[in-house]
Amino acid sequence: MILYNITAFIKVQIVSGKMSNHVEGMGKMLRVSVVKPIKAMCLIVVATVFNFISSAQVDEVTRYVRFTDDSGTHSGILKEDMISVLNGDPIFDDDVVQTGETVSLGSVDLEIPIDPTRVPNVLGVAGNSNNPDRDPVAVDHPRWFSKATTSLAKNGASVEVPFGATNFNFEGELVLIIGKQGRHIPESEAIDYLFGVSVGNDWSENDWCGEGRGVEEPSHVFCKAGDTFATLGDQVVKGLDLSDMQLTVRLNGTVAAQGTTADFRDDAATLISKLSHFITLKRGDMIYTGTVAPPQLPGTRRQLWQDDVVEVEIEDVGIVSNQLVRTTRMASSGPAIDAPNGKYVRFNHSSGTSYGLLNDNEILELDDNPIIGEVQQTGRKFQINSVELELPIDSESPGRKVLAVAANYHSTNAPPRQVPHPRFMFKHSSGLSGQNGDVERPPEVEMFIPEGELVLVIGREGRHIPVNEANDYIFGVALGNDWSELSWITAGPGVRPLKLVSKATDTWAAIGNEIVRGLDYSHLEISTHVNGNLLSSGYTSTMINNPARLISYLSRYMTLKPGDLIYTGAISPKSGMRRNLSVGDVVQVEIDGLGSMEQQVVDMPQWLR
Repeated sequence: MILYNITAFIKVQIVSGKMSNHVEGMGKMLRVSVVKPIKAMCLIVVATVFNFISSAQVDEVTRYVRFTDDSGTHSGILKEDMISVLNGDPIFDDDVVQTGETVSLGSVDLEIPIDPTRVPNVLGVAGNSNNPDRDPVAVDHPRWFSKATTSLAKNGASVEVPFGATNFNFEGELVLIIGKQGRHIPESEAIDYLFGVSVGNDWSENDWCGEGRGVEEPSHVFCKAGDTFATLGDQVVKGLDLSDMQLTVRLNGTVAAQGTTADFRDDAATLISKLSHFITLKRGDMIYTGTVAPPQLPGTRRQLWQDDVVEVEIEDVGIVSNQLVRTTRMASSGPAIDAPNGKYVRFNHSSGTSYGLLNDNEILELDDNPIIGEVQQTGRKFQINSVELELPIDSESPGRKVLAVAANYHSTNAPPRQVPHPRFMFKHSSGLSGQNGDVERPPEVEMFIPEGELVLVIGREGRHIPVNEANDYIFGVALGNDWSELSWITAGPGVRPLKLVSKATDTWAAIGNEIVRGLDYSHLEISTHVNGNLLSSGYTSTMINNPARLISYLSRYMTLKPGDLIYTGAISPKSGMRRNLSVGDVVQVEIDGLGSMEQQVVDMPQWLR
C-alpha cells in the first residue's frame, strides 16, 4: 500500500509537470543548489522507479471470482479470460492456494463473488457523498443501516420491486469486503482489515426510509433489506487505489448518475474504523459505502418500473446489471420442523460443544443443531452442573437475521391500537450475549435502556407465509433483552444518525440459555427489574401484532431462514422509573416458563481513535 501511494504521487507529479518543482523544493530545504544536469538525472531515476513500482502494482491487483461448472461451485483468480482454480474460498478460508487447474471464463457461469451462505452481515451507509458543487459537509456519525443477507443477488439476476413501492430506486456503490475480524480498529490500521472491493447496487424504496414512520407504511427496515435488494458484480478486486474511482449508473442504456469516490465524506478506512467502534466486524462482512452525489442527473426518472435495466460500473472493478420484475405473492417454504417439544440447550463439555435436550438436571446430547434439521440423540448424558451452558444458538453461524419490533404492546393507559405495519429494526449476531453475560455501555450514550422481550426462533425457511400457517415456522421461544439507546433511534439526520447501532451494538442482543419448543406463549408474564426494582411488567397477550402476524409480515419482504431471531417488543416501563442505565446496574428479565436472566452493565472497551 505504501508503494502504491508513492507510485500514485509520482505519477501525478510527472503527468502534471510538477516533479521538477518538487525536486527544486527538496533542494531548497536541504540548502543544496540543484543544477539542471543533476535535476535531469534525478528525473530519470524517479521515472525508472515509477516504472518498476507501477509494473509491480499491476501484479498486486488480484481479481477473485466464484464460478459454477459441471463439478460444482469453486473460487478462482481471473486473469483476462482464464480462471486459476483455488483450493478453497480466499475470503473465508486460510492457506488458500492455486490448484494448478485453469478453466476458461466462457465455459463457466459466474456467481456472486463472495459465498452468500457464509456472509455474516451486509451493512450500508446513507448520505456518504458530498455534492461536488457544494462545500464538503463534516459528519461525525455515518448513517448506518443493515441489509439482510437474503438481499444478496448476483449480476444479471432479476430485482424484485415490492408491492406498494412508489419510489423504488437504484444506488450504485462501491462495496467493501472485510478480510479479518476486528473491533475498535484504529483508522490508521483499517485498510489492513479490507480483503477487497466489488461493485454493487443498493436498491432502495426511498419512501419507506423516513424516520419515525411505521404506522402508515412499511418499516424503515424494508426500504433496504428486501430480497434481491443488494446486487453485486462478478469480481472482488484486491489491490486497487480507492481514493478516486469513477462510478457510472445507466438506466436502460442512458447515463443516469456519475460521480467519484473522491467525494466520499468518510473513506473506506474511516468507515471501517467507525463501524468497528460499535460492532465486531467479521470476515466476509460487506459494507455498501454510499451512492455518489448527486445520486441522479437532472431529468432522470426516479421511480423505476418492471423491465427497467440498471447497470452500475466502477472503473477497474467491474459492472453489475439487473432487470426489474414485480414481486409475486407466491408462498415458498422449506421442510417442516421435525423436532420434539422440550428445552433445547447448547453446552461445553470436556470433548467440545454440543446441542442437547434438557431433562430436569440432565442433558441428553444431540448429534447436531436441532434448528437446522432432523437430529438424533447420541445416547450420551451430561449432568447440568458438569457442563457450561452457552448461547442456545451458534453466534458465529453466518447469515442469521436478528430483528426487533418497536412499540408492539398496547398501553395499559390507552385503548387498544391497530398497527398494520410493525416497526422492525435490525440487531446483529455479533451483538448476541448470554443470560449471565455483561452488556457494554458506550461512553456517548444518553438513554441506555433494557427491554425484556419474548424471542422467536425461526426453524423453517419461508417467504410470503400466510398468517394461519406462520406458527408452523417457529422452532421455539427464548428469553431476551433487547438493549437499546433511545436517543440514537429518535435523533434526526445530521444530529446523531445512529439508528442501526442503537439496537445492533455488541452485547445488546441478550438471549437466555434455553430455547423452549411446545410452550404456549399467548399469555406469558414478562417482568424486568433494575437493581431489584420493578421497571416493567405485563403479558404477551397484549401484543399489538402477535408472533404469527409478525412472521407473516416479515416474510412479505424477506425470506426467513432457520436460526433467524425476532425480538417481539417490550412492555412500557412504569411511570417515574429511571431509564438511562449506568455502569454497575444489574438488570433481571423473567418470563413464565422460560426462567430468568441477569446482566450487569459495564464500560465499553476504549475505542482507539
